[in-house]
Amino acid sequence: MPRRLDRRVQRTRKMLRESLMSLIMEEGYDEISIQDITDKANLGRATFYLHFKDKDELLLEVMGELMADILDQVPQLSETHWQLEDTKAMIKLFDFASEHYDLYRILTIGNGAVTAARQLQNTVANSINESIQAELEEQNATPAVPTRFIANHLAGSLLSTIYWWLDNDLPFTTEEMATMYQKVSQFERETLLGLNQVESDSDQENDKKKKRGKENSKQTKNKPEEDTEINDHKTSDSIEEEEK
Repeated sequence: MPRRLDRRVQRTRKMLRESLMSLIMEEGYDEISIQDITDKANLGRATFYLHFKDKDELLLEVMGELMADILDQVPQLSETHWQLEDTKAMIKLFDFASEHYDLYRILTIGNGAVTAARQLQNTVANSINESIQAELEEQNATPAVPTRFIANHLAGSLLSTIYWWLDNDLPFTTEEMATMYQKVSQFERETLLGLNQVESDSDQENDKKKKRGKENSKQTKNKPEEDTEINDHKTSDSIEEEEK
């Protein structure tokens, strides 16, 4: 019996999510009422309030479902620690954005856009922050600013780039967008994470090793000459002794 109830709850919530999505596409978020949502889902208002306190809470669940779909579709973004080196992963992300134009509509229509956009950015930022923490430990690097700031900055930059691309009717291909985004973001990312400093420290250490190697080589070359001078001096002293 409990399992049947769980399935029924899941089905009801799904119907409400789909109803909201459809209405946003048709009318915009601000114009939608709870009654509109329940009428389209063929459910009663009382049923709605058993699951959600208002339409904003329903919108947050819609966004949660969409974000779960994004992370399922583009797992490479987590696996590559947001190093921005995997072009295929970035292309897949832009492909996903272009195929889910309905998500973009939700994020740009009416007051609901604020709630939806905040939810999306928080989710992306949390994913980035986890990857940043792992990479910093791996690289033994010290970030220039707190990681939460970096994560939100990178998330905002990525999302605003996608919004601009969609808003301008996809003026570049997904491959071009992925390549350009990587080029612009790579240097900034390495600077923020302090990875440039790690490389600089490594270069300095290599220079020191090379310098020590040259000094040791120079000392080795000079040593035989010094030994020769000492031996010559000893030989001269010995001859003088014999003459005496």
